[in-house]
Amino acid sequence: MNPGVFVGVDSGGTRTNVEVVVRNESGQERRSTYEAGESLSGALDPVLIPKVLGRLLAPLAMHLDEMSSDDLPTYVWVSAAGYTPWTRDEFNTAILEVGPTLSGQVIAVGTANDAVSLLLGSGAQGIVIAGTGSSVIVRSSDGAMHQAGGHEWVACDYGSGFWIGLDAIRRAFRDFEAGTESVLLQRLREAYGVRASDHRGLIAKMRDLAIADPNMKAEIARFTVSVCGAAERGDLASQNLVKGAAEDLADVMAIAIRRRLTTDELAGGIRLVECGSLLNNPFYRSAFESQIDMRLRSGLEKPVAISWDRALTGSGACVALARRLTEPHLDIMRLPVEFRPSIIQF
Repeated sequence: MNPGVFVGVDSGGTRTNVEVVVRNESGQERRSTYEAGESLSGALDPVLIPKVLGRLLAPLAMHLDEMSSDDLPTYVWVSAAGYTPWTRDEFNTAILEVGPTLSGQVIAVGTANDAVSLLLGSGAQGIVIAGTGSSVIVRSSDGAMHQAGGHEWVACDYGSGFWIGLDAIRRAFRDFEAGTESVLLQRLREAYGVRASDHRGLIAKMRDLAIADPNMKAEIARFTVSVCGAAERGDLASQNLVKGAAEDLADVMAIAIRRRLTTDELAGGIRLVECGSLLNNPFYRSAFESQIDMRLRSGLEKPVAISWDRALTGSGACVALARRLTEPHLDIMRLPVEFRPSIIQF
């Protein structure tokens, strides 16, 4: 493999993780990571993409200086939840604007949707993302890709942090209006900094969340951390919420797998990649995986052997794709337009 700097930018619905790998002439590699508290999400106004991308990549210069990159050729892959065929032009404009300002000798920058990047970078037969939002992509033996979910919260986002957060808020408000001091209601007040006696304040906070702005989805999704915590500590209402959401997402993935993969493909075993903050939660992950196993077992002579890949990160998949930018990438560019990345060479 050729020497170079390989940068993976994984920008989800709430935050962005960046991984930098420097490979020198002798083949030795050094790695560095950093996190940013903003993202290139689907809720972001496309006009702001260049500014946000610039801020996300601003710390890169410091990391490269510390890693002594010595002006090696630099390859960047940006994975963004907000990248779609409809925002492709805005992302290309942002790359053309920000790319020349980056440290090092930038050779190429690739950009794709976060779920597509995870699948392409992993080489697995299927991926599932469950964080602020959710998405599933399955790839059949002929290379065709099939997506389920990932089209924002109005239509889907099954089993996501937003899905759980919104459901939990509504259930907590049912208790609030019934005068029941439930665990969910207590967690709701704690999550949004409202005193138990401040009834009007709680109502006002919920009304504020209803105003559509770029932070609305993330603000609602962050309540899921409290709900998952309550579920792990034994609160039955929270457990039912989390389990139900995990099973909803599992149903979506299992249906996609059964529709797109042949019986022979299933019989040979499949590798699936899990990614996202919710799938790091043991309670959620257990409910999700058991439902997938049950769904895929139904109607088959033998159970499907599933190899779960929980180690691959979104930024790691992006680094793998950044490495591929050193080689011809015609296979990637032959993908259908809804999955096709954008690759800009400098």
